[in-house]
Amino acid sequence: MLVFITGLGTLIASLILKSASPQNVNRVYGYRTKRSKKNQNLWDFAQKYSAKVLTRTAVLNIVIGLILMIFVKYVNEYYLFFELGWVVVSILPVFLLTERKLMEMEQC
Repeated sequence: MLVFITGLGTLIASLILKSASPQNVNRVYGYRTKRSKKNQNLWDFAQKYSAKVLTRTAVLNIVIGLILMIFVKYVNEYYLFFELGWVVVSILPVFLLTERKLMEMEQC
């Protein structure tokens, strides 16, 4: 259930980032890392690319969450730890892939 709910929240966040991405580097919202805030070009790319990866992650979590809700019964507390772990691990590719692309852009 947790994976599914997190997937829905992540999908909403990615759609907000796609539709209303911040135009200028700011401290309030958007994909904000030290590298993405270096210049406007990196900032704009990071907003678009991270929203795309975040959407894919959200859809994956929704599908996995639905499968877990249908086929897996909650029988002990370890299941909750599995779901929490999965949620954390599933968000890591957003940062890793976006930062890798930003590093490539910096080197060009």
